[in-house]
Amino acid sequence: MSARIDRWWFSPAIFMLVPICASYLAWLSLVAWRELATDRPASWAKLSGFAEPSNPTAPGIVLLIVWYAAAACVATLGWRLGSDRRIKPETLSRITSPTFERRYFYLIFATALIGVLYSYYVISSSQNILDSLTTQENQFTTALPGYAGIQTLRSATILAAPIGIYLWRKKVIGFPLAAAAVMLLVLNAAIASRLSLFMAAFVYAVIYVVTRKPAVRVNRNRGRIWIAAVVVFAIGFSLLAGLNYVRNANYYRDAGVTNPYAMNLYQVGAYLATPAQVSLGIASAVMDRHWEEPGHPVDSIDAAQPTFLQFKKVSKDQGLREGAFYGFTVVLESNFTTNGVFSDTYAMHGMWGWVYTILLYLLAGFLFARLVNYGVVVAGSAGVMAHCLSEVWRTQNVNFGFVIFLLLLTWACVVSVRIWSRFDQVEPAD
Repeated sequence: MSARIDRWWFSPAIFMLVPICASYLAWLSLVAWRELATDRPASWAKLSGFAEPSNPTAPGIVLLIVWYAAAACVATLGWRLGSDRRIKPETLSRITSPTFERRYFYLIFATALIGVLYSYYVISSSQNILDSLTTQENQFTTALPGYAGIQTLRSATILAAPIGIYLWRKKVIGFPLAAAAVMLLVLNAAIASRLSLFMAAFVYAVIYVVTRKPAVRVNRNRGRIWIAAVVVFAIGFSLLAGLNYVRNANYYRDAGVTNPYAMNLYQVGAYLATPAQVSLGIASAVMDRHWEEPGHPVDSIDAAQPTFLQFKKVSKDQGLREGAFYGFTVVLESNFTTNGVFSDTYAMHGMWGWVYTILLYLLAGFLFARLVNYGVVVAGSAGVMAHCLSEVWRTQNVNFGFVIFLLLLTWACVVSVRIWSRFDQVEPAD
């Protein structure tokens, strides 16, 4: 099976720029609602993420366009370089065999199972899990250590669930195993965040695109595609509403919102719009020279360095974005901590950080293209990189420890299955 993808939208630039446009569209919508609505909620700042919208300037907008265009172009260059290198047909045949795919899944699943079970064991030793769920407080993440350990293995659910669904549909594994993999993903999402769900969705999307054959009768299939899209959206929104309710219900009750779906709608709106709010304010301040942060040619390398090699990290609770963090250039609620790679990189690493961050996307695009070439289940890991590229509007994930762990896990499982397969080739002695 050739994994060459000819769809125009399946590229780093599209993955990066579409969410960015959605963020600024959400910001414009919230600003318009703020100016035109007569029944604006009293707790507007808590619900939208900011009390006063940023005042964009033409030079600031130009800076943002140039920065995003540079990041997208560099990622596309990496994608082109990775796409030009083809793998051997015999290698492709080996990694797409049912035996390889089944064993690869077993290793990923076992890793995920160990990580989830250990994480819940640690959580249950410090708090009652059911009580935490019924009080709608986000206590799970704080109960786990903030460093790499056995609990990190739970990130493997991001690969296990979508690969399990694919192999079940292909009749390579049974339904119980696929269902167990999905359940592990849900349990991980309850511990960590919705990020694992989104990333798993990207993994499955890559698997779908790699295995999808172009339909001959497009008109007959279009209606079914739209129906499927609506159903998937409804299920996804309901699932996110449930997770948001479990984690943040008390926050929204204090703001006067009691409906779980309304809570989720506010959450999505603020989640999308706040990075645009901050980026517009910072871009204008930089171009007007109200805030100058050049960074350092050496120290700013931390912007692209793996997070497990960074020793100046702060915990999530201590990392609130107060006004001073952004040079008092923007107005926002301090609990919104992921406000765009453009903004956060400049605030922490200055202009030199921008340079190293943009170069990092060259590697991201290259790895994305290389992984897509490797069959189906291994190509699913390209979804991890695709998701990282799609997060540019919000946060930098490419150098996150769990992302590097997933890439290393992919490599380790491929090598392990190849070693496993060699035992099948050993003939018993007479």
